[in-house]
Amino acid sequence: MDARARGAGLRHLAGGVASDAARWVFTCDASRGVAILDTISLLMSTSTLPDTIADALSTTRMGTPLRYRHTVGSTNADAAAWARNGAPEGAVVLAEQQTEGRGRHGRTWAAPPHQALTGSVVLRPDLPPDLFSLIPLAASLAVADAMQALALPHPPRIKWPNDVLIDGRKCCGMLLETAMRGASPQPHANTYVVLGIGLNVNQTAFPEGVDATSLRLETGQPVPRGPLWARIMQHLEARYDALHVPEQRADLRSAYADRMLYRGQSITVRAPGTDRTRTGTVVGINETGALVLDTPRGQVTFHAGEVTTRPA
Repeated sequence: MDARARGAGLRHLAGGVASDAARWVFTCDASRGVAILDTISLLMSTSTLPDTIADALSTTRMGTPLRYRHTVGSTNADAAAWARNGAPEGAVVLAEQQTEGRGRHGRTWAAPPHQALTGSVVLRPDLPPDLFSLIPLAASLAVADAMQALALPHPPRIKWPNDVLIDGRKCCGMLLETAMRGASPQPHANTYVVLGIGLNVNQTAFPEGVDATSLRLETGQPVPRGPLWARIMQHLEARYDALHVPEQRADLRSAYADRMLYRGQSITVRAPGTDRTRTGTVVGINETGALVLDTPRGQVTFHAGEVTTRPA
């Protein structure tokens, strides 16, 4: 998109006021399906990310249209509101900073501006409800696939259900939120899934006690975020589409199992909202993505839970 096209798409929205009293700006490129909603004072420093994404995006629907903000409360909340108003499958809300970012189990999630990728994707799956749990697994596999193209010293691994780690340190996390109407959801405006993705890209340090890493720390050089997000969308589209083909689900589960951290090793899993734990050897996942442990009393299946200890 050249400067003339960008200028032609620039419109001022009356009545919008940012926290620093700057005017709101809306820009759009209909050929790319990209929209930017932000303040004039931040436009120059943040407008390159949507452009680099649009230039690299080669999907049929994942990643577009794109709403890009500098600061939001939560990209998941914004994406959910957009979904309720008819956002198409593949629509994305991407932000540089979240003031109310959320992770699994009610944890907060934060990242410095211009260093991470924090976004949410609207999905409208045509799947039975018991297979919705495969979506974050497919998404984590897609992120790992995209990261694999970088010169990483260690291959990305997935800690069930959807954390992506490099050499045992967390690099990416996800949060899936679902709204359904009826027992058999169909892809319409009132049935949607919002997939939140938080990926550490160019951070060079983390707070003390945070066992995390970034792609820059692992590769030793800055990583362009736009092409990386476009690559994630490409892999997400392929993995997500495979979920809708029954004959391809086994291959997806196999690929996920190959990237599983702790597979064949002993771990402890804590049941959600309790202190109850179960220790066993990781076997893999079942048809719905549930974690399967081999214990002295037989195999145990977890549909939700948290891996709380590493193998000795």
